[in-house]
Amino acid sequence: MEKQNKQNTINIEPFMGKINAYVFRFMDKSITGKLVEKNGDFLTIELKSGSVIVAHIDSLVSIWNIREKREVV
Repeated sequence: MEKQNKQNTINIEPFMGKINAYVFRFMDKSITGKLVEKNGDFLTIELKSGSVIVAHIDSLVSIWNIREKREVV
């Protein structure tokens, strides 16, 4: 059976400006950070520490939104 390469497209817009979790091909574990910019094929993610990661969108395996905890009144 011939192996097919399937490429899924991820709609980045709903994740802009929000705290998300990311899995990249070049990292062993997921990371969290705020997606601050999409410039062409590159994503800019600001980590809680203030560090910035710029990664090519093709290296993104998965992204999901992390909801902030709300206080109970």
